[in-house]
Amino acid sequence: MRCLEEYARRIVERGAIAVILIGSLARGDYTAFSDADLIIVSDNVPDDPLERLRDFMDPTLPIDLEPRVYTRKEFLEMARDERRIIGEVLKYGILLAGDRALIIEAKKLYFKASPKNNY
Repeated sequence: MRCLEEYARRIVERGAIAVILIGSLARGDYTAFSDADLIIVSDNVPDDPLERLRDFMDPTLPIDLEPRVYTRKEFLEMARDERRIIGEVLKYGILLAGDRALIIEAKKLYFKASPKNNY
């Protein structure tokens, strides 16, 4: 986990808003074959989703990364639209580095859209 936290700090130093761990590592049900599912929120990214991934891959890490890269606007729109991935961020996500206020804002939008989602 320390290597992921260091990776996340480097990404935030380069301008990302937040790096959030989700998936099996965050839930605690990982296996030896699990990768690190990351939500990276940054406004300094290309429009093309595939080009975004290149900027955040790191082959030197001892674990494979599965990054999903969104702008702040996209991330908050997904919260407003009650997207499942935001539900996972709110229920299990671990902020590795960055701005906790982003998660708080997403939580308000997500639960305002549908109070039944409240955990």
